[in-house]
Parts: sequence; C-alpha cells; structure tokens
Amino acid sequence: MMRILILLVLAATAIAHADDDRLLTVAERSGFKATARHADVVALLDRIADASPLVTRTSLGHSGQGREIPALIISDPPIATPDEAKKQIREEGKLLVMAIGNIHGGEVCGKEALCMLARELTTTPKHPLLEHLIIILAPIYNTDGNERFSKNNRPGQIGPADGMGQRTNAAGLDLNRDFVKLEAPETRALVKFVSRWDPSIFIDTHTTDGSYHRYLVTYEGPKTVAGDQRLVEFTRDEMFPAITRITGERYHVLTYFYGNLNREHTRWTTYEATARFGTSYIGLRNRISILSEAYSYEPYKRRVLGTRDFVKACLEYAAENRKHIRALLSQLDRTTATADPSTDDQVAIRGQIAPAPEKVKVAGFVERPREDADAPRRYGPRSVSTGEPKDYEVELWNRFKPTLSVRRPLGYVIPPGHENVIEKLVEHGIEVGGLVQPSNLDVEIYEIDKVEFAKREFQKHHVATVEATPKRQMRRYPAGTVIVETAQPLGNLVVYLLEPECEDGLTAWNYFDDDLKPGAEFPIARVMTRNVNTPRKP
Repeated sequence: MMRILILLVLAATAIAHADDDRLLTVAERSGFKATARHADVVALLDRIADASPLVTRTSLGHSGQGREIPALIISDPPIATPDEAKKQIREEGKLLVMAIGNIHGGEVCGKEALCMLARELTTTPKHPLLEHLIIILAPIYNTDGNERFSKNNRPGQIGPADGMGQRTNAAGLDLNRDFVKLEAPETRALVKFVSRWDPSIFIDTHTTDGSYHRYLVTYEGPKTVAGDQRLVEFTRDEMFPAITRITGERYHVLTYFYGNLNREHTRWTTYEATARFGTSYIGLRNRISILSEAYSYEPYKRRVLGTRDFVKACLEYAAENRKHIRALLSQLDRTTATADPSTDDQVAIRGQIAPAPEKVKVAGFVERPREDADAPRRYGPRSVSTGEPKDYEVELWNRFKPTLSVRRPLGYVIPPGHENVIEKLVEHGIEVGGLVQPSNLDVEIYEIDKVEFAKREFQKHHVATVEATPKRQMRRYPAGTVIVETAQPLGNLVVYLLEPECEDGLTAWNYFDDDLKPGAEFPIARVMTRNVNTPRKP
C-alpha cells in the first residue's frame, strides 16, 4: 500500500510540473485529438533536457530523409557516454533500460507516452526509478513515416482524430521487419546504438488491431528458437506475470500476452518468431526485449496513458529485480562467449509455433458477424463486438519449438567476394577476425540441394528457402582469410545469420543468391576444430 501511495504522489507531482505548457505533449495540449510531428518531439525533448540536469540530449542517428532520431539519456547522476553508463552499472549496480516509440509511424501511442514519461522522470525530485536505472527514451524512431500524415493511415483505429503518420519509412520499408538485413538507415543507426550502449532491457511500443478483446495493452518477449531458451522462459514465465500484476494492481490496466482469437474462439495465437522483428532480434542478442501493443479499438487517450503505465510497470519491475536480471544476462553472455563446438552444442535455425501445455482464459466479448463478413478485409476482424464481456477458454499458442538445428561450429570462413556479408556482420556488432598465416582447416562445406524463392515480393525481396547437405573435409586457406568465431556474446546471432538453411538469415534475404544453384557449394564454410592459427579475437 505504501508503495502505491508513493507512486500516486510522484504522479501528482509530475502533473503539477506539467502545468507549464512547455512540457506538455501535443496529445495533451490538443485534448488527445492530435499527435506530434517530428519538430514537436524534437522541441519537447530539448525543453525537457534544458529543464533537468539529469538529462543528456542525444541522437540515435538520422533517417533516410535526413531527420534526426532524437533520444534522451536520463540518469542520476547524469551520464553522456556508454563508458559512463558501464561505470554506474559496475559500481552502483544499476540497470540500463531503453524504450522506443513510433517504429510504425501510424502507431503513435508510444511516441506520446514516452515523452510524458520523460517529463515525469525528470521533474519528480529524486525519482525512485533513477536510483537503480539508467533510462534511454527514443519516442520517435520512424521519423520519416511519422511526417506522412493522413486521417486514413490507420482505418478502424480510434484516434487521434487529426491524423497520424504511415506504417513504413520513406523508402517503403517496415522498420520492424528489417533487423536481419539492416537495409534502412534507421535500423542500422538503432543497432549501432544498441551495440554501443548495450541495454539490458529493450522496450518497443506499438499499437495493434486484430480480434476483439478487453486488454488495453498486450505484450510479447524474445522467442526465437536460436536464442537461449533460459531468456525466453524467464521473460514468459517469470517477468511478464509479475508485470501483469503490477499494471493491474498499481495502474488498473488489464494486460496479457499478445495474440489474436481465431474465428472459433478456441485459440489465442501470437506472431511468428523470426529475428526480422525487433523483439525477437534483441532476444537473440541475449538481452530482454518487451513488445507492447496498445489496443487500437480503445480511445486514443486511454491507449497513450495505458502505454505510459505499462512502460512504467516494466521499469519498476526492472528496478526491483535488477540483481537477478544482471546475473541472468551475464550467465547467458558467458555461455555464448565460451561455447565449445566439441560438446555438440545445437543451435536451432528453424522453428514452428506450438501451444502452451494448459488452456487459458482470454478476456473477450460476445460477438456477432459483420454484414460484410465475406468481403476481403485488410484491417479489423470479421465480426463486431457487442460490448458484452465474455471470457473464452482457449489454447495459448505462444511457444516455438525447433524443427531444424545445426551443431554450433567453431566459426565460419567467409571467402573474398562477399565483403557485403562481412559489412553486414560488422553492422550487427559482431566480432570478425582473420587467419594470421596460411592454414589447413577442418571444415564442413554445404552442397546446395534445393532452392526456392518466394513468388510474392516481401519488403522488396523474394525471400529464399534453401536445403543443403554438409560434407566434412580439410581445406587450405590463405593468410588473411576472414573467420567469424561463434564463441562471442553474439554467437547465436552469428549462426542464425550465416547458416544457409536458417529461416530468416542472410541467405533468406538474398545475400547469396548468385551462389544458390543445386549441386553448387555454399561459399561459407563451417570451421569444426581449432587450428593454432585460427584467431580467438579480431
């Protein structure tokens, strides 16, 4: 009870400080009829930074059209560099948490909510969260998509009435499908920032439509089959149930795992687990990721405030469990950084969705069919909610099980002519080394058995699916040959990106198309045993 009273007092204090219009968001000033343009967010973040000594105004980088991707670093005492953050983490036991908004330009709840949260954190004297956390907020990530305003960009969404941006960036790329190929400058900038600052928790705020339910916010975490399943299980089975209790008890916000009901209301199903999605990608880097989805059929004001409160609940959980989280992530890093291929360590590279062991109850509504239920629909369900609450007992489809795994190699040999692959690995923050002298290496070479390219274009690609057979042999490689070892913190990501049969690796995204001919050798070789000349560090 005392904890709740303290939080209410802090919220009241923050509101009092917000009486100065200069620190109000566009949503608040408009009575929740409008959302901010890029210039509005930049100006507000500048004012927040000017008003508080705890804030460092920074930038993730720039968009395709040259717009800044602004961010605030909030810490007590203040910091400005990753080294300063690491010092506080090491000496004071703090945890670094990062949250972004507006990865889809029409999903504006996080953009407004994170600005409101920044104001609260910086205008509340001795805010308790800053005793244990360093917080980085980037409210407007898809800056170019945000500026392409229209009242028709999100059909079916209840507000903002004055319109919002578009889903994609200016080049037509969905930034939340870009975390493997890193084609957008926005994604490259974000991944570079994440590599430098290394947040323990990454929160990505969205707005969703889909089937009718009574949850103001739904959430999801890391789930890629190639990732360490200890992280998947911790977030799903321990962290999220606790955050659900916090949001319900402290903020009266109903939350649950992200999903949609099928037509028969017998299943609640999440989205796919590939690393093209930011939440899955961050998990593959051995870090906690949290997707929040505010429900688009709820009024705009409720969505913004609910997103703010959900993010606060995540921060409160992080502060209260910081020691446990740091210990878990350190353990995961040690596991991948010291991986030993001789132990037949398996890494999953393909997976399929599976149900939880027990059924659950989902908070929904009594529904009736739409009059146009048989018409093709891009947005919204094929039924209409009557508004009468109804709980459905359903199968919870939010697990993923491996369907194809490979033995973790010592490393991968990347031959000349594939500099674009090396560049992409470096953009991901992966360590790349080379042979110090000519060497005979025990390797596996894949022979391509079958190749299929998707007929429909997706994100300007025809995604490739490959089947291949490895063959073991000794090969001699010249000095300077590039080798990427898997015994590094991002070792699981290395395997995911470079295995030709991976469901969402670089092969799938057409980085090796010229080499994908049945009967041909795949150019990347798998190093299976260590040679004295095989580097351990770049």
